[in-house]
Amino acid sequence: MKKRKLLLSLFCSLIFIVIIEYQKKTIYLTPEVTGYIYDSVTKKPLSNLSGHVGFFLPDNNTPNIKLDIDGRFTIKPIIESYYFIRPNVRKYSYIPPQIYIYLPNYQGKILDYSQFSWKQIPSESRGYSHFKKINVGIIYLDPEKP
Repeated sequence: MKKRKLLLSLFCSLIFIVIIEYQKKTIYLTPEVTGYIYDSVTKKPLSNLSGHVGFFLPDNNTPNIKLDIDGRFTIKPIIESYYFIRPNVRKYSYIPPQIYIYLPNYQGKILDYSQFSWKQIPSESRGYSHFKKINVGIIYLDPEKP
């Protein structure tokens, strides 16, 4: 009888552990970044303009981001999800804390967002296990020169 209770207890514990471990886990490799893009000459927002605003240089597969009426943009975080085996994040540790901005009729810009993340993300939330959100404020772009 004791053996049966012990086996049942072990079985229930094993099921519980499997259920807990089978939950999807997420690694946040970059923060979610929000901000506004303005024209440096007119000091007005670039409304409803589509272009590249992202963590990597644009290529043919890069989706465009559309600015809203206030020139606001949001870059979703780069994430990796897993169940049991944690992926190797070392290959992502070389992602520079930069945002690449390329909009039509404006000069491109590379913005280092590390100064914002340092100020806006609490030290206990740093690392890959926490969702992070930063606001880079207003970014001014210069119009292309003819």
